[in-house]
Amino acid sequence: MTEEYDVIVAGGGPGGTTAAICCARAGLRVLLLEKMARGRHKPCGGVLPLVAPDIIEQVVEAPIPASVMSRPPQLGLTYVPPSGRDNGGRLRGYAVHNIDRDKFDIWMVDLAIEAGVEVRFSTRLVSFDQGSSLIVEAVSGEDRTSIQTKFLIGADGARSVVRKMLFPAVREPVMLVGQETWHGEGDFYNDFYILFRGRISPACSYVIPKDGRFIIGTGVIPRSQPTVSQALHLLRGWLETEFSFVGTTVERRECWGIPFGEAAFGRGNVLLVGDAAGLCNPLSGEGIRLAVESGESAASAIEKHIEDEGAVDEHAGRLSDLSSMVAHLHEFVTAADDNAREEFVRTELTRRMS
Repeated sequence: MTEEYDVIVAGGGPGGTTAAICCARAGLRVLLLEKMARGRHKPCGGVLPLVAPDIIEQVVEAPIPASVMSRPPQLGLTYVPPSGRDNGGRLRGYAVHNIDRDKFDIWMVDLAIEAGVEVRFSTRLVSFDQGSSLIVEAVSGEDRTSIQTKFLIGADGARSVVRKMLFPAVREPVMLVGQETWHGEGDFYNDFYILFRGRISPACSYVIPKDGRFIIGTGVIPRSQPTVSQALHLLRGWLETEFSFVGTTVERRECWGIPFGEAAFGRGNVLLVGDAAGLCNPLSGEGIRLAVESGESAASAIEKHIEDEGAVDEHAGRLSDLSSMVAHLHEFVTAADDNAREEFVRTELTRRMS
């Protein structure tokens, strides 16, 4: 006998769990499929912009617990332009929040379970069919299951299976993020450092003090120069010169993709959220806030259009401002040279200090 749900969510990150929580609280029967085991590691810098906690807490109706925060829990924000730290500076009156991404995701999944969502770990969506009814095929180990649903939400990341099946002819580009976690020392404040230099990254590089370590990372276009390893080497050299950075041991090296193309919100009764929808800041790489907002949007659109086919248009309309912001930043990243990056930092510092 085929199982039946109102909503199936593919992906247990912030966008997927937010959508699942909001759908469940609207009285819908929700199944969340997470391809990894509970407590899996998620590559991420783990930084939330200033407004993100208020948005998240309002949407999920729960305060972010201290247990998911890293040390220090708040960081200032310092911009470093291509010409170096002497021409950069810290933004006044601004802070970012420093989280442990793995613990944050577990907290969100637990909220979903408390809201009544059925969660299946180590279970991945492999296909779906939008025929007379929407049928999802899921695999867990050697078991394959067919599940019927009214709506499917793709929250399965930048390399989304759901999006590829919806738009098979569209190639969705990504930016590769290379990241290293170091034990060491350097002349850093308790700040989130965003560094711009075109020979390293067309977007930005970063340093994040976290739990007695330094996380350094940078964004690279695939099949271009420098490669991820070359860019990280160049970044370490810059940090050694400008910040007296000395790395003693590297704890972790990782690389993953973030969206670097156009946004898409779905088709028929299939909606996309977060990275799967192309909603990620291409300049800073931040995507958690956008994932949460798009997850709430998808749930609201489904609740409003549970009996008709207007959910995707509703979802797209709700997210028009976010998608415009992402498109504007993408245009800047792809067109900017180091002169434009210098001007960006100068403008940001002037605006924040006025």
